[in-house]
Amino acid sequence: MRLASILAIITISTSAFALTTNTITPKNAEQAIREIEGRYRDAVMRQDVAAVGRILADDFIATSSRGEIRDKAKELDDIKPSPDFKMEAFNLDDLSVRIFGDAAVVTGRCTLQVAFKGKSGTSVFRYTRVYVKRNGQWQVAAQQLTRMPQQ
Repeated sequence: MRLASILAIITISTSAFALTTNTITPKNAEQAIREIEGRYRDAVMRQDVAAVGRILADDFIATSSRGEIRDKAKELDDIKPSPDFKMEAFNLDDLSVRIFGDAAVVTGRCTLQVAFKGKSGTSVFRYTRVYVKRNGQWQVAAQQLTRMPQQ
């Protein structure tokens, strides 16, 4: 009987501890998403396909600035290192993060400078990314880009 009481107290205590330490507030989730956005930017800049692959969900879907529907494989293929293609700069700003439980919507602006066959060009996009939290991990499930007119 005494052993059962001790086990019950331990179970209740550890359950209460788990509830208080694993509570995710919208502020914590927002901070986590902002950190992932930074890791995404850094990984794209390094053309690190493996790192970007971990950030994008397996069922990732995107609408490109040209209206193309793209999956994870196409997205990763575009950032692969190539002798003809070099990332020169990739900046994210004007970020807004909205949390909806296990989903988040990020809007922002990205400025991308690349060199293709030695010719440098800069493009500015507005973007929306949708994150989902699965198995305790945030990943990008969807993305949409809109090219901004050149100034």
